[in-house]
Amino acid sequence: MAGLTLRASLLRIALGLGLAVLALALLVEGLVLIGASEVTDNYVRSFMRGTVDLLVKDLGPLDPSARRERVRELDAQFDYPVRLIPAVDSRLSAEQRRKLARGEVIVTGFNRRIYAAIPGEPDQLLLLGPLDSRRAGELPKELASQLAVAVVLALAVAVLAWWQLRPLWRDLRGLQRAAERLGAGRLDTELPVLQSRLFAPVVVASRAMLERLATALATQREMTGAVSHELRTPLARLRFAIDALVDEEDRDAREQAVQACERDIDELDALIDASLTAARMDMGAMQPELIRGDLGALLTQEARSLEPLLDGKLLEMDVRLPEQVSFDPKLVPYALRNGLRNAARHARTRIHLSAWSEAGQLWMAIDDDGEGVAPALREAAFEPFKRLEKNPRTGTRGFGLGLSIVRHVAQAHGGQARLGEAPRLGGARLLLHWPVDGP
Repeated sequence: MAGLTLRASLLRIALGLGLAVLALALLVEGLVLIGASEVTDNYVRSFMRGTVDLLVKDLGPLDPSARRERVRELDAQFDYPVRLIPAVDSRLSAEQRRKLARGEVIVTGFNRRIYAAIPGEPDQLLLLGPLDSRRAGELPKELASQLAVAVVLALAVAVLAWWQLRPLWRDLRGLQRAAERLGAGRLDTELPVLQSRLFAPVVVASRAMLERLATALATQREMTGAVSHELRTPLARLRFAIDALVDEEDRDAREQAVQACERDIDELDALIDASLTAARMDMGAMQPELIRGDLGALLTQEARSLEPLLDGKLLEMDVRLPEQVSFDPKLVPYALRNGLRNAARHARTRIHLSAWSEAGQLWMAIDDDGEGVAPALREAAFEPFKRLEKNPRTGTRGFGLGLSIVRHVAQAHGGQARLGEAPRLGGARLLLHWPVDGP
């Protein structure tokens, strides 16, 4: 049914174009005829003047009955009608009648009717024509040929429009079918291969949108499952600690249970914050708003405020940046916070934060003196909820979201983030970079 509807629409468009061309051709022809009418009348008047004068001289001396008989003879001999008509039936204007009285010839009508006065007979006029045809109801040859040309041109345009629009219409039908399947929830629908370039940007954009949607849905499913799994452990510990608090009478034991509850609550809060941040970045809700400012001051201030959260690890800083660089003051703290916390989980005693600019790029590195990350695992560490081996010294693994957030921030600035080896401390190096002037 949809195919028939589209085919009928294509036919209507082709016929509409043909009719529009036909109307335009007839309009142009009409305008040309109107413009040339006066020129044609003058030509006919000059061309027929001699014939009219001869007929008037021939008919003038005759009496009425002989004149009528002579007109019948002339009508039979000429290729166009020759008649005598009463002056009152001529439908000529007063001005035209005055011209006839002065001996002029009057030419009127599309088929050219020629009027002339007969001397001594004010009540009768000589009428020649119409010149184009003696057969009633027949179109003039010029008009018929012009109309035929216009009709042929209109049909040619309609056929050409049909031929040119068919690929576009096939593409539209394919897109319509794909849209109907997508509307029914079948997101695995393959978009059609188009035959024209007109709709190519639509297909490219739609494919990119479907890929992003599929990725977002997959990430959402993965994140929902991972968060649900991560929530079970602290919730179970909380339930156990609360049950123990109900029956616990020892003050020290109650205090330890309360502290355990607080740690679990902090863990839940961190998990929720990290999950929401990662989800917003995955969905593109946190778009960068770059400013020109002092990034070095922001890094120093944020790093100092995070020192109490670094599990007692020593934080060293070497920030050497231009006074004005492009960055988002709301997104950069996310990268710094998660990068430093990730380093604190794996460092033994020291963490080093450095920032500099080189070759038009802004670089930021967070080094630790831990065991480092094997090259084969460095890229996997940036996947959401992808956790590497459990830290043998601290027993912690994190949620697997920190480095994913760091990479999102770097990409939002038009840059990238990667893991490597710390050159001085020997552990892992988290390296970010983006253009000094922004993406």
